[in-house]
Amino acid sequence: MRTKQRYRCKACGLNFTDTPPRGKPLALKVAAVLLYVSGLSMNRTAKLLGVSTPTIQAWLEQFAATYAQKPEPEGRAVVIELDEMWHYLKKTRSAKLAGRPEVREPPGKHPGCGGSGCARSGPAGGDRDAGGVRSIARG
Repeated sequence: MRTKQRYRCKACGLNFTDTPPRGKPLALKVAAVLLYVSGLSMNRTAKLLGVSTPTIQAWLEQFAATYAQKPEPEGRAVVIELDEMWHYLKKTRSAKLAGRPEVREPPGKHPGCGGSGCARSGPAGGDRDAGGVRSIARG
């Protein structure tokens, strides 16, 4: 700002320059919105007015946020909540129904087993049948 005249406010002492406001005039923005709404493309509107296409898009978004009415939803709104466990159960159920062999744990020790106190094997973990399926006696 070396080439511009600087001024000092007498009330607060602020230094400032007398520069014109930034941006384009409101009339140009309104013309851009009218051209676009009447069917002209964003690129052509930008060429005619001498601004960039993203500028036209920003003006349209500002106009829509300020003046456009949001439509009310018709009918009922349905909220669907999906859960990860539901997807997991669906996959395992479809795997069983597809005839894929079910993986069973052999009786006795398994990888990472600590021995007889393990909850997954031995007498403390419940009885297992010949297929390796554990049954828990409730009493």
